[in-house]
Amino acid sequence: TGAELKRTAAGVSIGYGFDKLKIASALEYRVDDTEGPGTGDTSKRTTWLVKNSLKYQLSADWRLIGKFNYAHSNDSRGEAYDGDYTEAVIGYAYRPVHHDRLNALIKYTFFYNLPAAEQSVGLDAASSVIQRSHIGAVDVMYDLTQRWTVGGKYAYRHGEVSQDRVDREFFTSRAHLYVVRADWHFLHRWDAVVEARLLDLPDAYDQRSGALLGLYRHMGNHVKVGVGYNFSDFSDDLTDLDYKHQGLFINLSLIHI
Repeated sequence: TGAELKRTAAGVSIGYGFDKLKIASALEYRVDDTEGPGTGDTSKRTTWLVKNSLKYQLSADWRLIGKFNYAHSNDSRGEAYDGDYTEAVIGYAYRPVHHDRLNALIKYTFFYNLPAAEQSVGLDAASSVIQRSHIGAVDVMYDLTQRWTVGGKYAYRHGEVSQDRVDREFFTSRAHLYVVRADWHFLHRWDAVVEARLLDLPDAYDQRSGALLGLYRHMGNHVKVGVGYNFSDFSDDLTDLDYKHQGLFINLSLIHI
């Protein structure tokens, strides 16, 4: 459009690591001066972003993990152009030392998203939806042998969504996610992954299913990189309301927390 954008930002971050405790925080402030296409008028958007993360080892087998991310933007054109975002996560990770064949993660997430007007590209677009959700998830993996690992995930979302920024009439958006997974360590530092997935949406009277295939290469003892194909159109992240996830993907994973 030829419109000019002037952006000024400043940020600071700090972290602390000890034997059992690791915490990190970051603060960012940003100002965007944007010229309207063809009008010459300029609007100003100010944005605050706070990010926090926590890892605490309760015992040799249990770890507490958490994060809190918050963002707020204010636009000179009025409240209809403002945006808000909150993501709060608390979880317990079970990583046993002496019987390390079983690994588990229990996690709760609170999620709230009020997208800025520029993200609203249609009434049917997930990016235009105001969402507030409570999500619980359980993820378990078990080593059957040195080569085979099986596991699964169950997650439940009790959410509400609204498509109107002014008259915010929320309606219920519940979801159940079921994932069954198998990992095959077929060569030194190489893994193959297969998942069967089912997403149940009782309020929409809808069910979606599919599979996921992946191939991973271990890069050292704590990181692996993979490529694969998602045959389902949904994500295993229940805060994501889009159905545009079918296709190739690249993934970087931490093996241990």
